[in-house]
Amino acid sequence: MPCSHTISSHTNISEADNRALRFRLQNEITWLSRQMEDLQGADESRDLSLIQTYREMIFSRRALLGRIPR
Repeated sequence: MPCSHTISSHTNISEADNRALRFRLQNEITWLSRQMEDLQGADESRDLSLIQTYREMIFSRRALLGRIPR
């Protein structure tokens, strides 16, 4: 039975799934970046450990995004 999705040779994930995952990761990166900017802009009670956590989360999502076929 033929499949209606094109399958990526690297991951056996359909192109539609790749696009959806890329979109989700990009949205998460944007959200995390905004959260981090808000924390960095707050003069009072700056939570450096939370800022570092956001940085690491952004880094890991960008790394994953770079590994997903286009």
